[in-house]
Amino acid sequence: MTSETVMTPCVFCGRNATKKNSKGQPVCRKHKDKKPKEVGCPECGMPMKLKEGRYGYFWGCEGYPQCQKTFQIKALVEDEEES
Repeated sequence: MTSETVMTPCVFCGRNATKKNSKGQPVCRKHKDKKPKEVGCPECGMPMKLKEGRYGYFWGCEGYPQCQKTFQIKALVEDEEES
């Protein structure tokens, strides 16, 4: 994991990511072998892709520029410990 992703949250639990999965999504050790997370855009229904911006990773709609919906990773975290 590169130094710029040290404070990146895991896409599954929100803890600090230490690795990347097969699709390049930041994950913690607990979720390193889990199937990559798939997110759909609530605005247009297209898939959302994990992108890296000035302030870190975020989910962005693949329908950009027609659809400009974005989410921070922590906004879409599924806390599996509560389930």
